[in-house]
Amino acid sequence: MKFTAPFHTALALLIAGCASSQPHSAKERYFEVHVKPVLEGNCLRCHSGPAAPAGLNLADRKGVLKRSSRTGRPFVIPGDPDCSLLVAAISRKGTHPKVMPRLEVSLTEDQIGDLSEWIEDGA
Repeated sequence: MKFTAPFHTALALLIAGCASSQPHSAKERYFEVHVKPVLEGNCLRCHSGPAAPAGLNLADRKGVLKRSSRTGRPFVIPGDPDCSLLVAAISRKGTHPKVMPRLEVSLTEDQIGDLSEWIEDGA
C-alpha cells in the first residue's frame, strides 16, 4: 500500500505530538519523584524566596548553585555531593556549622542519598 505525502505529514505531526507528551527525561523524573518531595517537605518552608536563611533559596536552580556569602563555597556543586554545603548540612557531619533541617527529626539516609545522587547527576 502506498501512502501520500499528506499522510506522511499527518503521521509526522502525530508522532511529534506524542513525543512532546512523553514523560520527562530520567533525570527530571528522578527529581520529581525523589528530590522535590524532600525539598518541599523539609527545606522550602524556610529556604525559598529572597529572605532565605544563609541566602540559600532551594526554589530554583539559580539559588541552588549560588555561593554562600559566608564561606564563598557553592551550596551545591553539580557532580560533587561530597563537596556541596547542602550535603554537609543535611548529613549532619563534617565541618558545617549548622545542621538541617532544624527539626526534631533528621532526614533519613534514603533522603540524603536521593539528594546526593541528584547532585552527583548534575543537580
